[in-house]
Amino acid sequence: MIEDLWDKISKDPAAEGYVFKKIDPPAPDPESMKKCRELCEQNLCGEYGVTWGCPPGIGTEEECLRKVTGFSDAVVIIKKFENIDLKNNILVKDLAADYQDMCRRFSSLMKKEGYKVLPLSDGGCSYCGECSYPDPCRFPDQLVPSISAFGIPMEEYMRSQGIEFEFADNEMTLYGIILYNEH
Repeated sequence: MIEDLWDKISKDPAAEGYVFKKIDPPAPDPESMKKCRELCEQNLCGEYGVTWGCPPGIGTEEECLRKVTGFSDAVVIIKKFENIDLKNNILVKDLAADYQDMCRRFSSLMKKEGYKVLPLSDGGCSYCGECSYPDPCRFPDQLVPSISAFGIPMEEYMRSQGIEFEFADNEMTLYGIILYNEH
């Protein structure tokens, strides 16, 4: 049972403050994909075209839609960081990398237990520090792609699941989705 796996992870002190919730899988469509990809192309995060976890490296719109809609179940992992300086880009990047590592650890545990998974997180994959893109990905089993690359508008999706999606001064909340199929 998926909750039992989360109980294993949550015993680690590094998991303190993380919220885990089973939710309905997202249902992106060509229209949401187009909107998300247009945002990606604006490259406000600086990850477009430089990582395998973001477009265009992650695949075409059609490939990503096909992949994401092939899962029957989902969990969201949420972490709120309070009293931080959002203008401190190094701190924000470090917190996001730590957060993404937690998503990676949980999806790796799920894989070991026989689940087929697709972990998705805020921003581009940070596993290697500097991505090998456009050369082949060095660690495809550790790849945690961007949620936006898969056409999932997070604010709308989280609200549809009864989860508040908010922005506040000196706070940052990160959301990751692990899509999976029961085995």
